[in-house]
Amino acid sequence: MSLFVFGVVFSLLFLAELGDKTQLIIFNITLEYEKPIKIALGGTLAFAILVSLAIFFGTIITQFIPVLLINLISGFLFLIIALLEIRDLKELYNQKIKKSVNFNNKEEKEEETKNSKDSDKKKRFTQIKNNPYFAGFSSIFIMELGDKSQILTITLSSIYPNIISVWFGAFLALSVLTWIGAFFGGLFVEKVSKFYLKIVTISLFIIIGLIMIITSFIPSI
Repeated sequence: MSLFVFGVVFSLLFLAELGDKTQLIIFNITLEYEKPIKIALGGTLAFAILVSLAIFFGTIITQFIPVLLINLISGFLFLIIALLEIRDLKELYNQKIKKSVNFNNKEEKEEETKNSKDSDKKKRFTQIKNNPYFAGFSSIFIMELGDKSQILTITLSSIYPNIISVWFGAFLALSVLTWIGAFFGGLFVEKVSKFYLKIVTISLFIIIGLIMIITSFIPSI
């Protein structure tokens, strides 16, 4: 197992999903069921399956596509993801300003947010009423299947041949975020600025994407 590969994969996925909808989904379900451990266990199992599927497809890709072409495609994928993330910056900035302006009306705002979340939950999770394990599993599996985290895992597993390191890095990053969402979701959303997290993530993806594209044309770098 390569600690370097593990660290790269863990860091990229952790930053990419930190403060993203994954944690908000888990937090919302936890509010409804009030059983964070069971919710988190269900979500963790879902990510184990999703990461395994991503590793499988990433490994297959390497059998048919040359490594240099994989690096080139992966570099463009990182840039595309960064560009897609940039779209959210304006909205996050407006939310940040609004949050600062309305600081004195915090209680009223929290009530509005709670009502909005309750309404959203009823729309999203009307089918999920059996138990917290199933709620955590099915919500994460449905929402994250084919999403950014899985695409990144496929990309990284096609770049790094050490699939064990990639699997553990991706699985642990997403699992840690799931447990954070279950236990500290409310505090996290309140204290951490998603705007600045998004800037860090976008910058990181752009840098990595450019490096991969350059090294595809100049393999000796």
